Amino acid sequence: MTAYVDPSVLLRIVLEQPHPLRELAGYDLVTSELTRIECLRAVDNSLVRREIDEDEAMVRRGAVFQKVNNAYRVAVSRTIMARAAGGFPTQLGTLDALHVATALLWRERYAPELVFATHDRQQARAARALGFEVLGV
Repeated sequence: MTAYVDPSVLLRIVLEQPHPLRELAGYDLVTSELTRIECLRAVDNSLVRREIDEDEAMVRRGAVFQKVNNAYRVAVSRTIMARAAGGFPTQLGTLDALHVATALLWRERYAPELVFATHDRQQARAARALGFEVLGV
């Protein structure tokens, strides 16, 4: 089975936040190339807010690279951007729309059984409206 994972799922693991999504252990993971950037920015922001120190930030950044490198990463293509701009049945911000559009494209082309993993309620609502099984919310 295959799951699309958004940054919120990986960040709960990397930042050791409560209630990480353990159900993903048996899944092949797919994510957007954007996920690496979003996760690294979150780690750096934690450092700036002094929630973690520099040594911890280096460990967490390494964990981001490891987690993202263990997933198949989908480049943000013109097709994905066009789908993200094309509208959704629910309200979504730009990055969320790019994630949902990426998952839609992957499901259509490679994995009709693709599930969507997120801790973000808006993304979960949009994914469910588009027929995805959603994990994490």
